[in-house]
Amino acid sequence: MNFVCRTAGVYSDSLTRGKAYQVIDINNDNEMVRIKCENGRLRWFPLSLFNVNGEDIIDLISWKFDDEVSKDPNETNWIEISMKMSDGSERWCILYTPERLRNLLQQPNLYPTGLHIKHMIVVKSYDVEDIQSVLDYLNQKDELIGATLPLE
Repeated sequence: MNFVCRTAGVYSDSLTRGKAYQVIDINNDNEMVRIKCENGRLRWFPLSLFNVNGEDIIDLISWKFDDEVSKDPNETNWIEISMKMSDGSERWCILYTPERLRNLLQQPNLYPTGLHIKHMIVVKSYDVEDIQSVLDYLNQKDELIGATLPLE
């Protein structure tokens, strides 16, 4: 039996996201699985790192800006992006930079005086490289689906 790694977690030296590993033993009481690692060694890992039901790993294929990025230093709006995923689905989210978020929160008549947006990702800048880096990181940690919404 093989399990596919959905995230390497803190074990990036031993596991690769998307790779199938041979299952040697399962300890359901401790929710651990013993697999044969890439270096040939046998090792125990948390079951939560693997797709145990045979589901496919969904990866980011590409993304694009849905809004024009303004260079106005006083801008308060977010930028929307959409993504194509390996299962054929499309997703979207909003991106904020720390500067734009600060501009928004410093508005005098802001109500409510805070915000919670599940599908918001804060990025260093709207440079393509910075956004790609964050999206790749979230994808490798198996957090990108949870940080985005289906595009309908």
